[in-house]
Amino acid sequence: MSDYFDIKIPSNPKMMRLVRKTIAQACEMVGFSEREVYSITLAVDEGCTNIIRHCYGGSSQGEIVIRVRLHEDKIVIMLKDFGGEIDVKKLEECMKRRKKELENKEALQPGGLGVMLIHSIMDKVQYKTNPASGTVLRLVKYVAKVKGEKVASQGKQ
Repeated sequence: MSDYFDIKIPSNPKMMRLVRKTIAQACEMVGFSEREVYSITLAVDEGCTNIIRHCYGGSSQGEIVIRVRLHEDKIVIMLKDFGGEIDVKKLEECMKRRKKELENKEALQPGGLGVMLIHSIMDKVQYKTNPASGTVLRLVKYVAKVKGEKVASQGKQ
């Protein structure tokens, strides 16, 4: 199996319910556990929310293209925005600071926690950014076959 589909949505937070349901169903089709479905959906939600908040400044006039590739052993999700280029180095530095705060049990400062969450859930996270064409966030999650773990689609009609 190597199917894919695209959805295009306005950068409107009201659309996130549709995105979450679509991603959850795609994850179930691949065979992720209920817990993994929830986690992957959360990571995609966070990625889209960051696009809405940071790339489009909260405006619902932007556009997000979500491409989902279904494989037998993984799901690949790409989130594309058409905003400006992002500073990946600045993003990485922010993540390192937040990680250090967590390790040292310091008070957490706002910013970067969602990106840390995405990195902690997904197996691969890649950014491709361009000032003229925006940014693509590529998320990959492999199916972890654990004996006895319930698959999300089992028992559901």
